[in-house]
Formats: sequence, structure tokens, C-alpha cells
Amino acid sequence: MTNIVLKYTIKEEQILREFLLENNISRKTLTRIKFDSDGSIKVNGREENVRYLLKKNDIVEITLPSENFSEFVRFINRDINIVYEDPYFLIVNKEINLPSIPSRNLEDESLLEIVNYYFKKKNINTIPHIVTRLDKNTSGLVLIAKHRHIHALFSNLKIDKYYTALVNGKVKDNETIEAPIRRVSSSIIEREVGEGGEFAKTEYWLEEYISEEGISVVKLKLYTGRTHQIRVHMKYKGYPLLGDELYGGDVSNISRQALHCMNLKFIHPITDEVVNVRADLPEDMINIITVSYTHLRAHETK
Repeated sequence: MTNIVLKYTIKEEQILREFLLENNISRKTLTRIKFDSDGSIKVNGREENVRYLLKKNDIVEITLPSENFSEFVRFINRDINIVYEDPYFLIVNKEINLPSIPSRNLEDESLLEIVNYYFKKKNINTIPHIVTRLDKNTSGLVLIAKHRHIHALFSNLKIDKYYTALVNGKVKDNETIEAPIRRVSSSIIEREVGEGGEFAKTEYWLEEYISEEGISVVKLKLYTGRTHQIRVHMKYKGYPLLGDELYGGDVSNISRQALHCMNLKFIHPITDEVVNVRADLPEDMINIITVSYTHLRAHETK
């Protein structure tokens, strides 16, 4: 079984404990490393006390303790579209009609349960932790940490999340929406803009307007992560997503909300390098755009 190892090259002299805290190794994680049999902190290949004085160019290796699956989790053997993977996390292009996490309905499979199987098959000695979730019928990129410590590191990072949506109507060229979102009192699922809701901020840009069909192709950026945020904000502005029956979208050409997470961008929590991952639009959204352009060109040539 493979444990996750964090590796650092020391840039200046300092106490090991200070270095660990600066790199977000919490006291809780240090306690687990100390008392779990398969965790360790080594300097130049030797285990050292946290009071050890580090010197420039020393190599610090932190072996994170293993994590065990609960006896109640499921392992589902299904194909998974991994678009990025390294020792610390992976990014998956999620298909439609697939919840990110398990639901009470045992007939529904989930992305997490498929990744559970992948971890087990690859002998990864931890459990997956979903960092960025998507609604069941929203397609696109989902970020999954390979350890609770890596998940915690992401909570301190800015993750730029960009989406593509198809909406009814002609939107503005660019607009920032700041409108609080709350649960509709008569529904467990539905949300709305209203007083008392949680702060929510979305920005969008018009990519293309297909006049013959009255459809805007929109790029969006989430600044907050409220439930159904894009769907609620676009309905609030009068531009419901195609296929989004819950929020008044046109369902004649697509049977799910036409929303796809197409780009994640962030600074790697371990290497400090830029991670910039993209996923092409799914077939159902491409078909609508293609057919719409075909209709438009046919109309223009008449």
C-alpha cells in the first residue's frame, strides 16, 4: 500500500516545528503522525524531533498516516474520466446523471463510490475527499483530494472555477451578480434569491449569442459556492438555463440543466505551481450549439 509523502527542500535555517506550522501541518496532523504507526517526519532520511534545527537544502519528508474506509462504504467498478492526477489529488470529468456523493437512494451510484474503487485498485492507502462538488446533472471537473490533510490545505486556497452554460435570452456582455440565496420555504431542494439568504457572487460573460434560437452561450465564474448558485442567479436575472425544469428553463432540446464546469485553476498546495485544467463540453451541449448554428446559417442564406 502506498502512503502519501510530502517532500520539501529547506530554503533557510529554522526549527522543524516552525517549518511544519508554516506549511499548514496542523497540531492535529502532527499528533496523528506521532501516534499512528505508518506516519513519519524525516529530515535527510532520518526521523527527527520537531525541535530539530533545519539547515538550508535539508530535505524534509512527511509521510501522512493512512486512512481507512468505513465498513459501510461501497466500491463501484465503473470507468472514470481522470483528466489530472498526481500523488496528492486528482481531477475527474464527471458525467451527467451522477451524484458527486452517495445519496439515501441505494440505487443511485455516485462519483465518490467509483473513486473509492479506483483507490482500492491502485493500492492508495487513504480515502478520497471531494473538494469541489457538482450537482447530479451538472457535468465537468471535480477536484478530489487523496487525504484529509490535502483537503484541509485546499480550504485555504483560492480555486478559480469556470463554467459554460446555455441560457434562454440575450445576456449582457458582462455582469457580476451579488444576490443572497436562501431555501424556498415550501421545498427541500429549490433555492431562490431573497432576504436572509447567504451571500452569493457570480460573474458571467457572453461568449456567443445565437439569435435564431434565442440562446446565449455564457462563461461564468463562481466566487462563492451556494447550492444551485448559477441556476438561481441566472433565473433571477431572467436567463434560466436550458433544460433546467426546476428553475423555468426550456426543456425542449435537453433534459438536464445545460451547465458544465469546464476549467479549474489554482496554485498547487504542495509544489506552488499553477494547475490549470480544462474539460471539453459534453455532447448534449455541443449538439445544441451545432444545431443552432446550422439553423442560423440556413436562415442567413435564404
